[in-house]
Amino acid sequence: METSKDPWPALTEIAGDTVGWQFQQPGLAPRAVPFGLVALVATVSVLLPDGDVHSWLEYATSVALLLVCAGAFLLPWQRMSAWAPVLVPLLYTSSVLELILASGVASGVGLVALAPLIWTVLFHRRWESACVVVAVVAVQAAASAVQGAPGAVIGRRVVLWSALCALIAVAAHGLRARIGASLVANAALQAEVRELSLARERERIAADLREGVVRKIFDAGLDLHSAAAMLGEGPARRRLMHGVNELDEVIRALRASVFDLRAGTGAATDTATGTAAGTTATGTATGAARPEADQR
Repeated sequence: METSKDPWPALTEIAGDTVGWQFQQPGLAPRAVPFGLVALVATVSVLLPDGDVHSWLEYATSVALLLVCAGAFLLPWQRMSAWAPVLVPLLYTSSVLELILASGVASGVGLVALAPLIWTVLFHRRWESACVVVAVVAVQAAASAVQGAPGAVIGRRVVLWSALCALIAVAAHGLRARIGASLVANAALQAEVRELSLARERERIAADLREGVVRKIFDAGLDLHSAAAMLGEGPARRRLMHGVNELDEVIRALRASVFDLRAGTGAATDTATGTAAGTTATGTATGAARPEADQR
């Protein structure tokens, strides 16, 4: 799993298929703290200013479910099933239902049911988001039924909450998909730019070797041949010819290096042919100069 240094880490599927990555490091605090604060504020708000709790049993159940959700961050997710992470936002949704029942539908905490949905669309897969959408709509329907709302009102709330939750889920997952595709395209573009830069550098090195070093060594070899021809037979001539042979080996090594560089860049065939022709001419001229020097 990557670190949270990438842009929009919540929307980019950075963790792959690692089970429970949503509840583990790295990047755990930016993911969990905002949702924890929302849950804490909603839970405490029903106690202020004079206390708006109608049923302490439901309130205690809501707090207990929140503590279970918090304990999920300590679970050994590597040994759990792939479907297990969706249980955490579902428990969060159940906690919101208990809080609504404890404080009353008119308390205004019903909107907190969107928090587990937002968590899911940011960090979970599409089918998990669908499960939480159903759970949120069920919470609103159950709260309306407990309130004793007419059937038409309950039906309207179900339709509106279904449309709202589906809109959030579809839009968020679509955004995640587009951002993920953009990151992949950017990574491929950066890799291509690096390859092109490397190819240009190899091309420059190959050109420098061909135009400068090889030609200078070849000229030095010709000068040594001329010097050896003037010396005649003797130790000095043999030493000069040994130096000429060494220069020939250097030229062959440089030629091989040039060919390797050109092959690595995928350079044009004409350029590679020019290199081969230049180096072959070097070897031919050097070889032709040797018999002439030997005869003298």
